[in-house]
Amino acid sequence: MNDLVTLTSQRLDAEVYTTGDVIAEYAEIKTKSVNELIRRYKLDLEEFGILPFQKAEIQGRGQPHKIWHLNEEQAMLVITYLDNTRPVRQFKKALIKQFSAMKRELILRQAKFELGKEFSKSLHEAIKESPALGEHGHLYVNINKLVYKQALGVNVNELREARDIPKTEAITHYLSSSEADAIKRVKQQIRTLLEMKMNYQQIKQALQIQGVIYRIELQLPVKASVMQ
Repeated sequence: MNDLVTLTSQRLDAEVYTTGDVIAEYAEIKTKSVNELIRRYKLDLEEFGILPFQKAEIQGRGQPHKIWHLNEEQAMLVITYLDNTRPVRQFKKALIKQFSAMKRELILRQAKFELGKEFSKSLHEAIKESPALGEHGHLYVNINKLVYKQALGVNVNELREARDIPKTEAITHYLSSSEADAIKRVKQQIRTLLEMKMNYQQIKQALQIQGVIYRIELQLPVKASVMQ
């Protein structure tokens, strides 16, 4: 039971949710029964927020069923309407733990994002004031690309595509806490190397010697239409 909750997006302001299908699977109840329960108490559930859904993929013939998205309060309310069988009790405990863990991760990401903003400003000033980098405006872009390559082992454009990040938004809105730590560490190293009067090529070579700090694997996003 490691995949009971999901984020609405990879942004810092994402919300945590589970689905009616997840409840059915892990509580060992028919999906049809859970969906009937959700429809029956839909007005109760909507007191705790909008109740969005997506259409399930069709397997063979028939109409696709709705996959209801439930926030924490809605999920807990649905669970109280279920019979207190052993699978339901086990599921309740696991779901509560995962909602709590995911919310802690989001809070940690938000805190590190705020700290990272201040650190990025100081690095920007260090780049601007470094006599070793010269007057080349493209160095800001190149150093940013270098940061992500050495921190996460990925190309900036590939990361944007894989996480569906708009060009108007900062990538840092979409980083996990571990990824944010790796980015910060590389930025700290670059600032130190700038203080040593190193130029761009020297900085790049020094970072490449240590290798990638926190390598990630990218996957193209799978988009699902969610209705409200």
